[in-house]
Amino acid sequence: MQSEDTGMDLRALHRHGWSTSALARRFGLNRRTVARELSAGGPRPYPPRAAKHPLTPAQLAHIERRLLVCPVLRATDLHRELQRDFGYGGSYPTFRRQLRPLRPAVVSEPEVRFETAAGVQTQVDWKHLGAWPLGEEVVPLHALVAVLGHSRMPAIRIATSCTRQATFERLLRCLEDLGGVSRELLTDRDTVFCTAGGSLLSPEWVDLCELLGTVPRLCRPYRAKTKGKVERVNREVQESFLAWLTGQLLSPRPTLADYDALAKQWLSEVVLPRRHRTTKRVIAEAWHEEQRLLAPVPEHLIQRFTGDGEAHPVLHVIDPAQRQLGEQVDVRPLTEYEVAM
Repeated sequence: MQSEDTGMDLRALHRHGWSTSALARRFGLNRRTVARELSAGGPRPYPPRAAKHPLTPAQLAHIERRLLVCPVLRATDLHRELQRDFGYGGSYPTFRRQLRPLRPAVVSEPEVRFETAAGVQTQVDWKHLGAWPLGEEVVPLHALVAVLGHSRMPAIRIATSCTRQATFERLLRCLEDLGGVSRELLTDRDTVFCTAGGSLLSPEWVDLCELLGTVPRLCRPYRAKTKGKVERVNREVQESFLAWLTGQLLSPRPTLADYDALAKQWLSEVVLPRRHRTTKRVIAEAWHEEQRLLAPVPEHLIQRFTGDGEAHPVLHVIDPAQRQLGEQVDVRPLTEYEVAM
């Protein structure tokens, strides 16, 4: 029996006038083989094979009972149970082929794209850019990306480190570029924003959000798509912005301000005029409407930073010793609370 591709070629050439003998010489086949393929009229299916070591009714009942109790039971465990308790003699691959149609279908959680109203949410994340010239050296650079969830307007600021203070300084600059602060700031569970292994918000981050008048939000654990809007921009930074940047003329000793200006130029030339595939709107137009719903960034916060990507402490966080003053408990004997009868 020839392959389906060979049979299709034989029938197609035969319709164009090729003889059986010519086809046999062309494909190196016997004339009777070619004639049999042509007379079949289509691909010939393989005859059904008898299953080796078919499952008995008792074995099928055991499998159904076990899968009903535990749908995620491993096939290796079921195979071992059947060998031990029911004398099953088939190999594991043979059993796995018979188990596949019996296992209940796993319904994956549907991917739901959620949209936020204008002025509600900004998603923030870091993107590593690799080594680039800075001054007289070549150093690793990082981009802090902030994206308005409604209009999809991004802002990009470049830094040499991802420390907490550098993150806060770059974030304030991004918010300033976006035109204000939304009601929520969504981040991942990075140590910049969290403590205690990502379960608690860091006090410095909470204090900064309070000064900005916004609410800090964390994406769900192991759900990277929760902040998919900023992840999509990070991909564009990797695939589009860096390629665009290699074609730009850098100064002999570029600074972070030079990279920030180039990032703004890329946004204005490439991103802003584009019509977003999900919202079906031009990003610049949607951003212009959303800007009116954003709260202004407090000027005194901007003035406390140098703007060189290495921020100085800006927040006056309560001293930990003062936080614990209200947690001290005086132990008193129960006799002080006894009431005379």
